[in-house]
Amino acid sequence: MINLDILKQAVFESRDGITISDALTPGNPLIFVNPAFERLTGYNAEEALYRNCGYLQNDDREQSEIAVIRQAVAQGEPCLCTLRNYRKDGSLFWNELSISPIYNKHGTVTNFIGIQKDVTSRVLLDQQLRQKNKLLEESTIELAQLATRDGLTGIYNRRFFDTQHAIQWGIAMRNKDTLALFLIDVDYFKQFNDTYGHQAGDVALQSIAESLNKSFVRGSDFVARYGGEEFVILSVGLSVQQATEYTARICERVRQLNIEHPASATGHITISIGFTVSMPAVSAQPSSMIEQADKALYQAKAQGRNQAVGV
Repeated sequence: MINLDILKQAVFESRDGITISDALTPGNPLIFVNPAFERLTGYNAEEALYRNCGYLQNDDREQSEIAVIRQAVAQGEPCLCTLRNYRKDGSLFWNELSISPIYNKHGTVTNFIGIQKDVTSRVLLDQQLRQKNKLLEESTIELAQLATRDGLTGIYNRRFFDTQHAIQWGIAMRNKDTLALFLIDVDYFKQFNDTYGHQAGDVALQSIAESLNKSFVRGSDFVARYGGEEFVILSVGLSVQQATEYTARICERVRQLNIEHPASATGHITISIGFTVSMPAVSAQPSSMIEQADKALYQAKAQGRNQAVGV
């Protein structure tokens, strides 16, 4: 049997706040606090006793842990939670509170003993780590976007296209599906830059990229900036007829941007498109589609631009 004097000394010398509340009295008021509790909260025993310890939360009552404590007390169960508490001088500290029920010989909960720890440093460190992790995640996302997105237009870049082209080629080959590739060039773009300047040229490219990006008919389609004033679109499952109709719509969408361009026959920016539709085969390579689309694009330019040619 432990010596009561030793037990009393342990409670009074404890570095953690220790409280005892009266579970048989409405409001579960405190009937004992040790010196560590007084140091922790700034309230002396006379100010703390016969009050529910909820006063330590001041007006900061929107804490989910408060409901956890109330439920544990109502059911006579132990619980462990962390609260935002406030000292007598108003300063905030994070309090890890552990409460345990005390039973009489009849099995009735007569009291709760509470152990209170100041875990402010730990909580602040956790918050800092979470913030750093969040910033790291945001940086990782940003780096991933930089690796796959074109810095000017925001659409996919050439590197990402090359990767996806190889992947979509393999999928189409396994599924025995068609793969369509559209190579797009802005007509007389050098003259546009010479007339209006490179800043206006950048704005024009951004508008064209946005228009192309909104022209998709299926989720598997995507557009990338291929380089300079060139764009490329990849689409799965199109027939030659569907691809031809698709290019007509794309050309019209760009014309409807109404970007003035004196060097153009229409007086506005237009595009030329070379495209190819094929069934990928083991004997061929994805690069063959680029070569075919490039030849078709050359024909479109040679025939007067502002049109699409398929091979």
